[in-house]
Amino acid sequence: MTEQTNPAETAVRTTLATLADRYAEMAGQHADRLPSDFFASFTPAQERVAERAHVLRMVAHDLRDVLRTGRIPHGLMTDAELNEHGPEGGTR
Repeated sequence: MTEQTNPAETAVRTTLATLADRYAEMAGQHADRLPSDFFASFTPAQERVAERAHVLRMVAHDLRDVLRTGRIPHGLMTDAELNEHGPEGGTR
């Protein structure tokens, strides 16, 4: 028997997946503005752009992880959540 899903929950999950996609897209746009040479020196402004792209990729990853597992990623858990789920109870 297949489990019936709540339409409101489906809508929220779809919205969060879309949000994750948008964050990943924004991260790619930021990364496209950076030098592609591995040994390139970044200006302070480019370093901030690279850091922002990294943060956006991590947010997208975390949102997808929550949708997949139903839990907050380990690195974002509070002490109480860590105590409840154990040191490896999260997803990262």
